[in-house]
Formats: sequence, structure tokens, C-alpha cells
Amino acid sequence: MDRETKARSELSDAFSDLFAARIPELIEQYRARLGEIGSPLVASAEAWEQCELQARRIFADCAGSLAAGSTTITHITDVVDLGSERVRQGAHLIHSVRAGGILSDLATTAIAECADELGAPQPQLIAAMRALQQGIGLRLESGTIGYDAFLLQRVREVHDQSQRRLAREIHDHIGNSVSLALRQIELYELECERAAMDSGGAAAPEISGRVQQAKAAILETIARSRELVSELRRPDVTGSLETALRGFAASLGQSGTPLQMWVRGSDTWIPAAVAEELFIMVRECLRNAYSHAGAGNVVVHIDIAPHEVHAEIIDNGKGFDVESLRATGGGNGLLILQERSDLVGGTVNIDSAPGRGTRVTLWIPIVQERPTA
Repeated sequence: MDRETKARSELSDAFSDLFAARIPELIEQYRARLGEIGSPLVASAEAWEQCELQARRIFADCAGSLAAGSTTITHITDVVDLGSERVRQGAHLIHSVRAGGILSDLATTAIAECADELGAPQPQLIAAMRALQQGIGLRLESGTIGYDAFLLQRVREVHDQSQRRLAREIHDHIGNSVSLALRQIELYELECERAAMDSGGAAAPEISGRVQQAKAAILETIARSRELVSELRRPDVTGSLETALRGFAASLGQSGTPLQMWVRGSDTWIPAAVAEELFIMVRECLRNAYSHAGAGNVVVHIDIAPHEVHAEIIDNGKGFDVESLRATGGGNGLLILQERSDLVGGTVNIDSAPGRGTRVTLWIPIVQERPTA
């Protein structure tokens, strides 16, 4: 290492150490600022513990980027379900956005002051600022997905409860009333038969025919009511996509690598052709994460709604240069993902860089088929 390179390295380390030394102070300022705006993120020990953890990780990434002279982002796979956790803590998504703004302001000021004190070179400063921006942005993005997924799950729960309540209403009120009407008709028929026997005659054919028609209509109504109750109480078919993906991951023999997977929604909302393409695309991402990335943690997050599917596959593996791979023609897997996404009218976004893992985001619209005349 020549003298100039050594001097730059020492300056980078000094820049990193100076900023790292200010982290405890920044954490205290962060908590105070959140308290000033009445944020629920400091309203309980549990909420603040998670909030402080994310802040320390973001600050640590800034310090690491200052030392390396390149952007370093860590622990993104650990925050995929953070949004839903915030909702359970009573913190609306807007509070996370406000917290991110405060955190950015504090860190930017501290980095600028450290840079001014040391006369630090621009590459380290830019790397730290990018780490700050990306660390906050990616956490907010993941939190948004978790927040939406939580709300969608609550909507489904309310929907299921409404269906079960409707099933009870049909069974207890409509079903019982119709059964009572049928019983009255049967009693009327019995009385007519007894009257005919007593008088030695027969019931009027016209009256008997109309009674039979009414009886048949009521029997049909009872049968249809029972069908409706069965349909309303039948649970949605869920989990088949998740089961298939977990089975594929298990078949790769990567039991030592943690796999966090959430599949929310009903598979029945996805047309068969779209479901097949989705499975193949997610499967390819899992294969890459396990076989090429050397990931220590893999997250798969799939949200299925009646009008769209949103999927995220995140790993903390070695990552790669997306543009460079495409430019050299070595990105066959990327090309296949793009082609399959195009086939179903979706979009695919790949965010990766050497040393910071890979994040693949898939979005596929679901177009409901219209009946033909």
C-alpha cells in the first residue's frame, strides 16, 4: 500500500470512527425528537426497542460506508414484516415516514459535521449518504408492504366473519321459516286426506296440484339454502402456492439456510396460467439465492389480491452488478424472469449490488375474465 492510499484509508477510518462515536448521542436526540411530536414509536418500551434497533443499524451502515468508501446496506431481510408489527403497536405508517425524516436529518447533520472537522474526501461522504437514503428507503418500502398485507388480512378476516354470519342467518331464520312453511303444507295435506276419507270423497285435483307445486318450490328453496350455507362456510383454498414453494426449497437440500415465507390471500384469485408463471419466477429466484448467492437468510413475501399479485424475494447473499451482468450477456436468468413477467403483463425489478444481497420485486395484474354472450 503506497503512502497516498494509506493516508486515504486512515482518513476513511477516522471519519467512520468519529461518526460512530456520535451514534449514542444521535439515538438520544432521535428519541427526544420523536417524543416532541408525540410519536407512538416511543409510547411503549416494545415499540421504541424496535425503532432504536433499526436506527442503530442505519447508523452502523453509514459508519461502515464511511470506512469502505462504498455503500453498505445490511439487515433488510429482517424488516419485511415490520409494517404489520407497527400496526399491531398502534402506529400508523405515517409515523414511520416521519421517523425516517427525523433520522435522516440527524444523520445528515452529523455526517456533514464530521466531514467538516476532518476534511474528509467526497467518495466517503457520498457513500454514507447513499447508505442513509437506501437504508431508510428500503425499510419504509418493506414496512409499506407489511402494512398493506396486514390490512388486507384484516379485510379478509372481516369478510370471512360476514360470510359465516350470513350462513347462520340463512340457516337459523330463512331455513327455519321455510321448513315451517313446508310443515304447514304437509299438515294441510294430511287434513285434506282425513276430510276426504270422512266424507267418502277425494280432494279437489286443482287444489291438490297447486299444493304440490308449492311444496316442490319450498323443497327446492330448502335445498338451495343448504347449498348456500355450505358454500359460505367452506374455507378458501389457500396455501397451495406456499406449499409448492416450500417443497421446492426443501428439495434443494438447504435446510440450514433460514427461509421466511408469507403467502397472504387466496390462490383461487389467480388464473391457472398466471399461478404457474408466478411459481416458476419465484422458484427461479429461490434457486439463485440458494445455489449462487450463498445467502444466509432468504425472505419470500407474496400478497395475493383479487386484482393483483405482489411478490418480493430478498436474500442477504453476495449480490451482483445487475447492469454489468446484462451488458456481458450473462444474465439468462434475469432475461427469463423478464420474459415470463411480460407474458402475464407484469413487471419485475431487480435490485442488487456486490456484497449487499439481492431484492427481486414482482407485480402481476389479475384481469378477471368476462363472460361471453
